[in-house]
Amino acid sequence: MKSSHFKRIDYKIKNNQSLNVEDKSLKTTNINILLNRVRIERKNSTKKKIFFFISIISILSLIGIVVLGN
Repeated sequence: MKSSHFKRIDYKIKNNQSLNVEDKSLKTTNINILLNRVRIERKNSTKKKIFFFISIISILSLIGIVVLGN
Protein backbone atom coordinates (compact mmCIF):
# COMPACT_ATOMS: atom_id res chain seq x y z
CA MET A 1 0.00 0.00 0.00
CA LYS A 2 1.60 3.22 -1.13
CA SER A 3 1.03 6.44 0.68
CA SER A 4 -0.05 9.39 -1.40
CA HIS A 5 0.75 11.93 1.30
CA PHE A 6 3.80 14.09 1.07
CA LYS A 7 6.12 13.88 4.00
CA ARG A 8 7.21 17.20 5.37
CA ILE A 9 10.71 17.34 6.77
CA ASP A 10 11.90 20.24 8.89
CA TYR A 11 15.64 20.85 8.99
CA LYS A 12 17.24 23.08 11.59
CA ILE A 13 19.85 25.48 10.27
CA LYS A 14 22.15 27.92 12.03
CA ASN A 15 20.62 31.04 13.56
CA ASN A 16 17.37 29.19 14.39
CA GLN A 17 16.13 29.25 10.82
CA SER A 18 14.24 26.29 9.49
CA LEU A 19 14.15 24.87 5.99
CA ASN A 20 11.03 23.00 4.94
CA VAL A 21 11.45 20.30 2.35
CA GLU A 22 8.66 18.18 0.93
CA ASP A 23 9.78 14.68 0.09
CA LYS A 24 7.86 13.73 -3.04
CA SER A 25 9.62 10.44 -3.58
CA LEU A 26 8.56 8.43 -0.55
CA LYS A 27 9.84 4.90 -0.61
CA THR A 28 7.34 2.48 0.81
CA THR A 29 7.69 -1.27 1.04
CA ASN A 30 4.76 -3.55 0.64
CA ILE A 31 4.19 -5.47 3.87
CA ASN A 32 3.19 -8.58 1.92
CA ILE A 33 6.63 -8.71 0.33
CA LEU A 34 8.25 -8.61 3.75
CA LEU A 35 5.95 -11.28 5.16
CA ASN A 36 6.53 -13.54 2.18
CA ARG A 37 10.28 -13.15 2.59
CA VAL A 38 10.02 -14.18 6.25
CA ARG A 39 7.89 -17.21 5.34
CA ILE A 40 10.33 -18.30 2.65
CA GLU A 41 13.31 -17.93 4.99
CA ARG A 42 11.52 -19.94 7.69
CA LYS A 43 10.59 -22.64 5.17
CA ASN A 44 14.20 -22.87 3.92
CA SER A 45 15.58 -23.08 7.45
CA THR A 46 13.22 -25.93 8.36
CA LYS A 47 14.20 -27.78 5.19
CA LYS A 48 17.87 -27.41 6.12
CA LYS A 49 17.21 -28.69 9.65
CA ILE A 50 15.25 -31.71 8.38
CA PHE A 51 17.97 -32.55 5.87
CA PHE A 52 20.63 -32.25 8.58
CA PHE A 53 18.78 -34.53 11.01
CA ILE A 54 18.07 -37.15 8.32
CA SER A 55 21.71 -37.15 7.26
CA ILE A 56 22.90 -37.53 10.88
CA ILE A 57 20.46 -40.41 11.49
CA SER A 58 21.48 -42.17 8.27
CA ILE A 59 25.21 -41.80 9.05
CA LEU A 60 24.71 -43.14 12.57
CA SER A 61 22.61 -46.03 11.23
CA LEU A 62 25.26 -46.87 8.63
CA ILE A 63 28.00 -46.84 11.28
CA GLY A 64 25.84 -49.02 13.55
CA ILE A 65 25.20 -51.56 10.80
CA VAL A 66 28.91 -51.73 9.89
CA VAL A 67 30.05 -52.09 13.51
CA LEU A 68 27.36 -54.52 14.64
CA GLY A 69 27.25 -56.41 11.35
CA ASN A 70 30.76 -57.81 11.78
